Amino acid sequence: EIPEDKTVDLGNIINTYNDIVDDNNKFTSELENAKKNAQNALRLQEVFEFCDTIKYSEIMKKIDILQKEKNKASETLQSIQNKIDVKMAELQEKRRLLNDEEEGARQVNQYLKNYFGYNYLSLQAEKIDNESSKTRFKIYRNNKPAFNLSEGECSFIAFCYFIAKLNDIDTQNKKPIIWIDDPISSLDSNHVFFVYSLILSEIVKKCNWSQLFLSTHNLDFLKYLHRLNAKEHSPSKNKLVSVEKRYFVIQRKGELSTIQKMPKYLSEYATEYNYLFSQIYKCSQIETIDDSNHDLICNFGNIARRFLEIHLYFKYPDMSDCADKLRKYFKTDDIAAEMINRLCNESSHGSLEQAEKVDELPEAIYVAKKIIKKLQEDTEQYSSLLNSIS
Repeated sequence: EIPEDKTVDLGNIINTYNDIVDDNNKFTSELENAKKNAQNALRLQEVFEFCDTIKYSEIMKKIDILQKEKNKASETLQSIQNKIDVKMAELQEKRRLLNDEEEGARQVNQYLKNYFGYNYLSLQAEKIDNESSKTRFKIYRNNKPAFNLSEGECSFIAFCYFIAKLNDIDTQNKKPIIWIDDPISSLDSNHVFFVYSLILSEIVKKCNWSQLFLSTHNLDFLKYLHRLNAKEHSPSKNKLVSVEKRYFVIQRKGELSTIQKMPKYLSEYATEYNYLFSQIYKCSQIETIDDSNHDLICNFGNIARRFLEIHLYFKYPDMSDCADKLRKYFKTDDIAAEMINRLCNESSHGSLEQAEKVDELPEAIYVAKKIIKKLQEDTEQYSSLLNSIS
């Protein structure tokens, strides 16, 4: 019997086997990539879940916004830094000018011109040599080197230079102790007000010092010093308050000198006129003459005469005598005018008969009251006089 032909079936089996082998080989070759893809997918899933948990997207948006703000702030900072650099350069230039002796000389010349009216005198700074930074000053009169300066000229040039040095960078804002010793000792009376004005505007008003000492032998200058009233800011009161000032006098006995409190007639009264008014006012307040006021009563005639001479001179600045001025001043009160005139003449120009007797001069109180009553008619002046002795 002829066997059944299974060739076709065998071929199919072989093909099927080959397909299985191919699939197996293909799977084997792709297994490593599939593993890597699975691991990567798992990793990404973990990252995604972690990012979702920490709100990564929101944080990145905030970071982006903050980064933009940072960049903007950096640009602003750079712009400000550039301005600071420019200002610092200008500040250095200003400091150089403050220390520049030429600038100091210009300041001195400004003082000489504005305060003293000296257009013909000037100070010029000159380098000692080209290699040295040291400077010296030359004084010029009418643009020519000045020689044989008077003592007064030397004094006010030195004084102006001292004031200018207070604006130097080495002194400014350091609250120094300033001592000005007799600034007008060698100057004539025409310069008293100029020196006072310079001290007032450049030192007192600026109040850039811890202590200020002013000494003088000149009573006219002392009169102006009474007007000085420095003010500084008080942190506790949060306002400007007057700086305390005191007056002292040097008493010399032989080779010994002592500093003592200045007498009231010098420290409290700007002029003799104020002092004389205070004595008349005190006399008008006396009710009973006793040992405490007898000296004032005895000297009252001279005090009244000196006061009225000054007062009536400005009231009637003509050449009429004091008696006529008294009658004009007291007008219809002829009795008061005559009594005051008699008291002033007899008490201040004593005679031998008066020297031989003791007189309490009770009419002095009456005259003082009359003078005060007359002064009260000018309320503004009288109020000011009272303020000057209070």
